[in-house]
Amino acid sequence: MKGVHLAIFVVLILALFAALGSIIFVLLQRCLVYIFHSKLIYIYIMRVFSLRSMVKALILCSVSVSLLLLFQLFSICDNAKNTKLVPALYIFGDSTVDAGNNNNLSTTARAISLPYGIDFNHTATGRFTNGLTVPDYFARFLGLPFAPPYMNLSELERRTTTTGLNFASASSGILPETGSFTGSPLTLDNQTDLFKITAKTLDVQNIKVHLAKSIFFISVGSNDYIMNYRNIASKTNKLFSPDYFAKFLAEELVKRLKKLYLIGARKFVVTGLGPVGCIPAIAKSTPHEGDCAESFNQALLSYNKELFMKLSKLQSQLYGSFFVHTDTFKFLHELKENKEKYGITDTQNACWDGKHDPCAVRDRYIYFDSAHPSQITNSIFAARCFSESSICTPMNVMQLVSA
Repeated sequence: MKGVHLAIFVVLILALFAALGSIIFVLLQRCLVYIFHSKLIYIYIMRVFSLRSMVKALILCSVSVSLLLLFQLFSICDNAKNTKLVPALYIFGDSTVDAGNNNNLSTTARAISLPYGIDFNHTATGRFTNGLTVPDYFARFLGLPFAPPYMNLSELERRTTTTGLNFASASSGILPETGSFTGSPLTLDNQTDLFKITAKTLDVQNIKVHLAKSIFFISVGSNDYIMNYRNIASKTNKLFSPDYFAKFLAEELVKRLKKLYLIGARKFVVTGLGPVGCIPAIAKSTPHEGDCAESFNQALLSYNKELFMKLSKLQSQLYGSFFVHTDTFKFLHELKENKEKYGITDTQNACWDGKHDPCAVRDRYIYFDSAHPSQITNSIFAARCFSESSICTPMNVMQLVSA
């Protein structure tokens, strides 16, 4: 649509210059007629010839100016399209933001075949959804390309990719042991260690400035409950009460965030946990009343409360740091309450059950599979977090850019 408007604008400019040229030519003709009646024929015929040439030159000049203006307009549009709001976007976490790292790891947690990616050029990239993830949308809003998965790149590409990298690994958690039964995903410690190596070799002029202005997106913690604390085979739930585990887990994440800060990170977006008791995988396998397993959700709310307080305290402790906390729990609750506003009709079931063909209209479902949100859910969350401060506090991502 913008291209059509630009084309119409340029045509109008060309028409204006042509009209001006015609008016000037007519005025000059009338002037010559007046002069001709004064009988100075030879002189004025020569002037007519000369003025005709001048008018032609004027029209030619007008057309040239219009073409130059057209070129400049396209250059401005192209530059605007390629303007980066921040140098880079770096991503850490689990399957909610994994873009394909696990495709290259010894783990069963992979999204390597359709219908994953069915709305991403009909290609399974390793994303655990039908299309784009939240950081994919953030990248678009920030004027950046999608951050490629670190494990998919050569050593040279890792050094020369300066607009961001994705280190996230499906089934990983905050705690190193989380997800180990799926094989060998990149733990959060692995991810931060790989980033530290990358930061030392990244091909940028001033690494300190580059990292300080970039955004670090961290989405992790659900698996520490699903695969660890709430896992019958785990010893964690025997060692910690729900409240103590929430404090312990939040403190463990803070330790990793401090590591990123010491490497050079300053601007963080850290996701709180959503209502995991409502995802189909839990809600349909856990005895409960209502739509969700609320006992599961209550444990996560304790963690979210601890995380929010610790992030506020951390920002006051780490000079020059900014921490945005996302209230994913609140977001999903509001999305269910206002589903008609977004054209969503199913808030409980998965679009794809893992066995049969996926639903025909994916944008009507909050969940794509039994554990992960659909592209429409990701897009709504990203748009709100980018421009609103109701679910992303104490500032939204756009404000974080300017901080």
